[in-house]
Amino acid sequence: MSIVAIKNLIFPSSRPRPSDEESRIRAPLITVTSPPPRDYSALETDFTTQRPHRPGSPARYNSDFSKTDCPVYNCPRRRPIHRRHDEDEDNNPAGHENGHSKWLSPRAVSDAIIGLSDGLTVPFALTAGLSAFNDTRVVLYGGMAELIAGSISMGLGGWLAGRGEAQYYTTTLQSTRTLVQTSPAAATDLIYRVFDPYHLPNCAVSPLIASLLADSTAMVDFLMSFHHSLPPPSDTKRTPLTSALTIAAGYFLGGAIPLLPYFFVGREEVMTGLYASVGTMAICLFIFGVIRTILVGEEEVGDAGKSWFGRVKGGMEMMAVGGVAAGASWAIVRALEVGQK
Repeated sequence: MSIVAIKNLIFPSSRPRPSDEESRIRAPLITVTSPPPRDYSALETDFTTQRPHRPGSPARYNSDFSKTDCPVYNCPRRRPIHRRHDEDEDNNPAGHENGHSKWLSPRAVSDAIIGLSDGLTVPFALTAGLSAFNDTRVVLYGGMAELIAGSISMGLGGWLAGRGEAQYYTTTLQSTRTLVQTSPAAATDLIYRVFDPYHLPNCAVSPLIASLLADSTAMVDFLMSFHHSLPPPSDTKRTPLTSALTIAAGYFLGGAIPLLPYFFVGREEVMTGLYASVGTMAICLFIFGVIRTILVGEEEVGDAGKSWFGRVKGGMEMMAVGGVAAGASWAIVRALEVGQK
């Protein structure tokens, strides 16, 4: 967990007060009948209307100011309202962002799950089907060939998908920048379309559009995130190549597990290897299902019993999927063998 840096307090200006003679010379021509109070910190502000309300009345905005912050809008001691980093750390003490560890890339988890799920299912089903030939060498050779070919195929698929996604994002970003620079009216119309489903009046949307028109970069980011639904990538280290390698490695590691028992049995002891492979894969599929449920956050949060039930359910579902695939493959090969006889 990262250590929260202590922010430096912003002290008010310590300029010497002018003398009475200077004050009379610099006095404004129009006098203020009700000057603002000196003690700004004694007031609270309702930020929904930007009006101060009486102390003790319920505020519609939960504000937390430091000693140098003031809720009055034009106070010189007032700082811009922003969420402090230490508040994020307090609300998220485990160092998580959106329920996931900051050290764990969601894209890497997704690629690993894709590779492992296919690797634990397809080669296992193939080796179970090849075991119907009652020859360990056939199972090993066929399983290794499928494992290598499947890893290459999955890796190339991940590389092509990642490359296409990156190219689509770059093309959309360039076209959006061109639209904002050449046709601000069309870009403004797109912003109105974003808010159409919420039935907001134009008087509420117009100030936002005016602010975005003053900053072309902000308008491009807004259109990319809310109109095209393409926010900037959170993980800049992920490339199509790393995605392909992650998927291929996950497929190879997952597919090598059901082949291991066949290396330790004789050539005629195919059923022994099959039983050992089924038992090993049942445990691996269950563990993988539990881990996948934890990583993707599918378990119910709030109740420990329900959370554990969701994890067990995810493990059982993964084990059932692998078992059905392996059983169907073995039954089909067995039926073909019987039909030939």
